[in-house]
Amino acid sequence: MKYLLLLLIVYTFCGCYTGTQKVAHTNEIREILIDPDKFETFLDLSEILDDSVEVIPLEMKEECLISQIVRIEFYKDKILVSDKANAKIFVFTSEGKYLKSIGKQGQGPGEYSFLGDFTLKGDSVVVQDRSRNKYIVYDLYSNAFREISYDMLHLEVVSFDEIAYFISNYSHSKYGDYNLFRFNLNTSEVLSLEVPFGEDGIDKSSYGLKRYASKSDSTAMLIYPLNDTVYTLNKETVFPSYVIHYTSRNLPSEVNVSKENIYRYVHENKYLKGWEFMQNSQNYMLGYYIDNGFKYFVYNKRNSNIRVGQWLKIGSLSELIFSDFYTTTDNQLYFIQYAVVLSSNWKLTRAKSTNEHFKNKMDAIVASLNEDANPVLFKCHFKNK
Repeated sequence: MKYLLLLLIVYTFCGCYTGTQKVAHTNEIREILIDPDKFETFLDLSEILDDSVEVIPLEMKEECLISQIVRIEFYKDKILVSDKANAKIFVFTSEGKYLKSIGKQGQGPGEYSFLGDFTLKGDSVVVQDRSRNKYIVYDLYSNAFREISYDMLHLEVVSFDEIAYFISNYSHSKYGDYNLFRFNLNTSEVLSLEVPFGEDGIDKSSYGLKRYASKSDSTAMLIYPLNDTVYTLNKETVFPSYVIHYTSRNLPSEVNVSKENIYRYVHENKYLKGWEFMQNSQNYMLGYYIDNGFKYFVYNKRNSNIRVGQWLKIGSLSELIFSDFYTTTDNQLYFIQYAVVLSSNWKLTRAKSTNEHFKNKMDAIVASLNEDANPVLFKCHFKNK
């Protein structure tokens, strides 16, 4: 069956389309095989990360009280943080000192009414106004801005200079039933239509992911809800790269529940569902999937090895448990610890830390935190070997 599935995927994406549709890439599709019965209690990332970790408390001021981080990007000497609850994108120095916010919510020129996703284009921050179907391109070093209109519903954006991919989720558009739109940010032109879906895909439209795509250097990886395929994006094209298989799976083929309630249904019945969250780096994919709670994974692209665990930690530093993390376009890994959680967890795990330098650093940081403090970032560097 797995070989029939691979052939079906290749056939679907290698057929010729007309108009702006493209012939898909024919690179080999690799299989990721997961045995749900084989997992570690703690998935220790020490073997893929350098021991030098930067601990960055984000400065707290009245104008930058962070509530819920949904995206982090590191650009030159700046950290950009998208905060969903406050509908703002905050800019910090690489040491965590607050600088400013990008744009503001409103109805005037250069303002967004509903903050969606954001991406970087040179020295500009491209911010989605999802309710008014436009992007606002803000210059990072001045007050200049311009606006770009679009006419297809989508949730996220990934950009490669002037080329952007608008990522939908089984939503109809005037262009047809496609999940991905290749777009020129300079000319506002739709260049190609990608990842087509049939009527059966509409049932997935209310099911979302924490993030759909993750970019590293000149490529990005993309997943969709209830789809066991990982796609590769670059400036020129998109193509399926990995198909995920489980040695056993208890999720019924026919789920007799409304699409709005499927997330709760899967958790309550302890079903094994596909990848919920995936982040991409040069040599690894990291994320988690649902299987009687969450299972974290790290997949090595070089040797096709995958490790799975119930909890995530960096054992060479301490026994701190992490759950929120993002990779950035410059191939770094950020863990997020909210202040109250970090203070509590450090008290429980401090005695188990054998890294004195890290322990002293954490003692100083935790002593400076209060319950209203902004989150603390742990910036990690992947090993080169």
